[in-house]
Amino acid sequence: MRGSKRAIISLSALFIGVSFIFIASGLVVSSGGVLLNDMGASKTQIGFITSLFFLGALTCTIVSHRLISKVGHMRAYAIFTALFAICALLHDMSDNLIFWAILRFMLGFCYYSIVLIVESWLNEKTPNSIRSRVLGFYEIVFYTAFAIGAVIMSMNLSVTKVFIIGTISIIIGSIPLNFLKIKSPKIPKSINISLPKIYNIAPLALATSIIAGLSMNGFFSMASLFIITQGYTTAQAGIFIIVGMCGGFIAHTIFGVISDKFGRKLAIILASSIAFLASSAFVLINPSIIMQYIIVFFLGFGIFVLYALALARANDVLSDKNAYVEVVRALLFSYLIGSFLSTIIIGFLINQFGFIAFIFYYITLLTFLIIFAIFQKSVPKAQEVAFARHSGHSIIFDELNNDNSK
Repeated sequence: MRGSKRAIISLSALFIGVSFIFIASGLVVSSGGVLLNDMGASKTQIGFITSLFFLGALTCTIVSHRLISKVGHMRAYAIFTALFAICALLHDMSDNLIFWAILRFMLGFCYYSIVLIVESWLNEKTPNSIRSRVLGFYEIVFYTAFAIGAVIMSMNLSVTKVFIIGTISIIIGSIPLNFLKIKSPKIPKSINISLPKIYNIAPLALATSIIAGLSMNGFFSMASLFIITQGYTTAQAGIFIIVGMCGGFIAHTIFGVISDKFGRKLAIILASSIAFLASSAFVLINPSIIMQYIIVFFLGFGIFVLYALALARANDVLSDKNAYVEVVRALLFSYLIGSFLSTIIIGFLINQFGFIAFIFYYITLLTFLIIFAIFQKSVPKAQEVAFARHSGHSIIFDELNNDNSK
């Protein structure tokens, strides 16, 4: 315990800096649907423009390694935070939807590149023996900071104020790393990604990873639109997102115990079933906004743990632990593909069928995952590896978080 506290304190500048980056991300991601709706964009257009944030993330996983290796981590961090801030501020320059689409792509690319750099530093200073505890603290920082961004979004601010606050947060986040005196860490080498190959190795992990991207980032990006379309306020949309995140944060602790004790397959089925029942409740009882807050807690409780369970399942079924990094990269790629598609699909469905389509989207996804998981084989207890928290925003930290991968 002392070792993890010492490591966290030594990296306090890093955690402080990235917390402001997460605040900015929470603000610009969760507010996108609301702001575009206020601009008069259709729900389909909102979904497509929002999806480009995750296309930027996908691009980051392919090209950022090379860019960072050429200019170095400190310079790359300065470049990407500067671009992140500029792109956030430029939103107020025009209401042209094509312009906003380009900016959303750049925001995703810059944000995930920053995450890649930060996690490389975390790995450099964190030995295997305490890495899981440091990652746990990192997750707390993410959930707390992203929720603060959602709180700011709920204040019903103008476009100008939203992006000025976001820009200020990014600039503040760029300062603390200048006080961090450690050598530049190593970036994992780029490797080929083969989803069919991963399906043959870990089909349940791959399916769960894709559904996690479709559900988790669909929630982050489009839940505010779901609430606004019902006629509720921006403040109520912010509360809705925060309550769902609280459910997801608590779920990681509970499902860590459940999955270690009863296996990943049962945990995936249980998490999906809880989220399915919560989604069904939206349809069956026509809830008030207060009741929706209660229900969304359980929706978040079920969906926000799916990516961590996918990683754990993949680790359990790997006979060759040297392939762990390749498998995790493929799962991350599939997760981001799901994230990219989620907002396009949700935006189209809400545009065609109204806000209730948001709920039927989740019912369909979760039904598929439950049925698919039921027909997959269970993993013998002796093969299981300890569960590790993961909210789905990391680029490399999960692949470096397992002692067995070495």
